[in-house]
Amino acid sequence: MLRLRGHTINGGRAEGEAVVTSIPFSFAGELDAATGAVPSPGQDIFGENIAGKILVCPTGRGSSGGPSVLWLAKANGVAPAAILCVEAEPVIAIASITADIPMMDRLERNPLEVIKSRDYVVVDATQGTIEIEGRHGEAGHP
Repeated sequence: MLRLRGHTINGGRAEGEAVVTSIPFSFAGELDAATGAVPSPGQDIFGENIAGKILVCPTGRGSSGGPSVLWLAKANGVAPAAILCVEAEPVIAIASITADIPMMDRLERNPLEVIKSRDYVVVDATQGTIEIEGRHGEAGHP
């Protein structure tokens, strides 16, 4: 298990399977707020469903509509459980706060280098820590 500290943007605790994108993420246009799917072919996680998962991305990518899309996804029960960024930009930070989703950035190590899709990740944004527990579905992991 790897444990890292980071900067809290919005507190809270969540755990689950990671979905990792190397492309900055915009909730407006890249998240279907009714299903949790990523319908944008411009995203490297196109076709993935991020509902209840830990979204890991380099940063956000604008559009002032992003916070309302994430809020609606949360209201529909299909939002990500937590968000981890290399460095958050204002819109993705506001989206996490608006939807009350745990979010962190500026981890001790680049999350894109140490977290892989399907890793099981525990985020305690209130304490400013994450634990990477290994691949989801492998022996010893939920």
